[in-house]
Amino acid sequence: MNIVASRATESPSARTQVHWSIRWENELRLTEQAELAEFFRKSYGPTGAFNAQPFEGNRSWAGARPEVRVIGRDAHGVAAHVGLLRRFIKIG
Repeated sequence: MNIVASRATESPSARTQVHWSIRWENELRLTEQAELAEFFRKSYGPTGAFNAQPFEGNRSWAGARPEVRVIGRDAHGVAAHVGLLRRFIKIG
């Protein structure tokens, strides 16, 4: 899946191409975990030092670890992330 993302002030020729991949957690290499951890530190750091703290080192999750990840990358690295976590609910 390819999605074209751009800023309103950029010309159409300056659009950045985002490439999406779906990865199981156990398929991620250490370098990918480090890249995701850096992305989260940069994303959550401006909201407070505590918010970026879970992503120190190469840890790319806070709380529960996702099973499947959808990762969007552009020319600069990770641009977007969706983590899916399965939960079972017992009723009755």
